[in-house]
Amino acid sequence: MNIDWRRLLFFLGAAVISCWCGWYGQPLVHENNDARSMITDVFSILAGFLMTVLTLLIEPKPTAKIWREAASKKTTFVNRIIRYKWLFMLYLSVLGLVFAANLLDKSKDSAELVLWVERVYLTLATLAFIISLTLPNQLMQLQVGRYNEMIDEKKKPEVEKVSGN
Repeated sequence: MNIDWRRLLFFLGAAVISCWCGWYGQPLVHENNDARSMITDVFSILAGFLMTVLTLLIEPKPTAKIWREAASKKTTFVNRIIRYKWLFMLYLSVLGLVFAANLLDKSKDSAELVLWVERVYLTLATLAFIISLTLPNQLMQLQVGRYNEMIDEKKKPEVEKVSGN
């Protein structure tokens, strides 16, 4: 199992920043319906966008001629899908916690619980937002890779014609 240290360090840095934002930013979202509404809107849109991306862009296209190459590409494909799945779950967790905070906010007995739910959803929202900043680059790399595979597939018949003559 190879560890991508760059990706791991990015995630750890994002987690530290997110925890700080969740802890110190909680007073900014407490009893602030506009902030909750904005968080809900943003993450609903991000979740919808991610599902669209998963549906439209990330479908396996068998271009490999050798089964080992296809198996290698499958592993990369599955790992990417798993990361997107967890990001989607993170979006849904944020939405669920905001919903829970809205429900708990109406109860006078749950002030301490609301405080912690707000800290957690703000932490997760910050983490999800930071991770989402990498999405455009990942999608671009995916499309460029697919385009390069298509070019390579188109070149193969030309190479075979030239070497066969």
